[in-house]
Amino acid sequence: MRRLFLVLALALSPALRAQADLPKKEISEKTSGSLGQLKTFIDAKDYPKGLLLIDTLLAKAEPASFDTYVLSQIKAQILLTQGKLTDAIVPLETSLRLGENNANFYDAAAELEQMNLLAQLHYQKAAELKDPFAQKAGYLTALDLMNRWLSKTPKPTADSRLFAASLTYQLGSLDPAKPDETRLREAIGHAREGLLLSINPTNQLVLLLVACHLQLGENSLAAEQLEALALRDPKSATTWSQLQSLYLAAAAESKDPEESRRQNIRALLVMDRAQALGFLNTPKDHYTRVAILFNIQQYSRAAALLEKGLVDGSIENQKRNWELLTSAYQQTSQDEKALNAMLRACSRFPQDAALEFSLAQFLYSTGKLPEAYARAEAALAKGLDKPGQALVYLAYLAYELQRYDEAKAWVEKARAGGGVPAATLDPLANAIAEAIRARA
Repeated sequence: MRRLFLVLALALSPALRAQADLPKKEISEKTSGSLGQLKTFIDAKDYPKGLLLIDTLLAKAEPASFDTYVLSQIKAQILLTQGKLTDAIVPLETSLRLGENNANFYDAAAELEQMNLLAQLHYQKAAELKDPFAQKAGYLTALDLMNRWLSKTPKPTADSRLFAASLTYQLGSLDPAKPDETRLREAIGHAREGLLLSINPTNQLVLLLVACHLQLGENSLAAEQLEALALRDPKSATTWSQLQSLYLAAAAESKDPEESRRQNIRALLVMDRAQALGFLNTPKDHYTRVAILFNIQQYSRAAALLEKGLVDGSIENQKRNWELLTSAYQQTSQDEKALNAMLRACSRFPQDAALEFSLAQFLYSTGKLPEAYARAEAALAKGLDKPGQALVYLAYLAYELQRYDEAKAWVEKARAGGGVPAATLDPLANAIAEAIRARA
């Protein structure tokens, strides 16, 4: 409110020499007589009465008078104090317009302050709008005010460039499907100017640059900015997470296997650096490392990480992680370790029929038919979602084990249960029948 009292003091001072044909910089006798009462209301924080008095005085004042100029400023200040930001726009605009159109009222510092404040108020108002056309119009109004401010201010600041960059970014990204390259380039220009204006620029400037480059599909430039930010502010967990995500996205999008591998390795290095500082250390992050190691075919390292994590809890004790451990061992032809991993998984998830059936299939692939048969029976007993496949599988296993009567029974159960085409069952049934006849 200090500004308010300065305005009041100026209003009560002797009028300055007026220019021809323009209202003078002097308060009318009627308004002057009410300023003391107005100050009393403001000091008592009785803002409703203060606003009522101002509106009464404005209704009687000439629209282009110094009374209107001063009272509009005071009204805007009260509304801002009340948190009625949108309501403060009109009186602020009135005061700005009168100051610009009348050299007797003109105050360069006040003009800059009002422009900057109005730009921020219009920006905030636009951000809350749902109608995209109205929102765009609001951002354009704010940007026009900010550009005028930048053209007149003798010393633009990093914060002012950040605000201008934010405005142009919003305009450039209103339609995510069609980013406005011109606006985004303009935002990049403002952000870079902001970086030059500060010895220790805020992270927001860099993150805004990152957002602009991502909108333009310039992922490598976005990564450069995040790398610089990580060096300057290594204690930001968000920066490490964003940087890793950027490299992972680049790896997934690349159609060149070597480039994809490079990006995955960069993501791993980011994780190493972050974890050395205590970040990216959750079970989810450790799982991400496993996934990356799979992507670059480092199966032995993935298996070692899974073994450690599943024991000490740094990787979640979930079925998928045990399946990954099994797969890692299979990829490196370590069948005994793969079998051991599957057995441990089944012991941890004893009611999981699908896991039991996978174990049966693995045992079969390694030539352990009796064990595979027993596990397949156990899987069926636990309740598979689609038992038909297991019934056929058991029939084939029983046939190979020369347990033809059991094989015949499994085929009959598969027919009765439905879901298995006759074209699948008939050849097997015929082979079983022939084997039974030959045995007799």
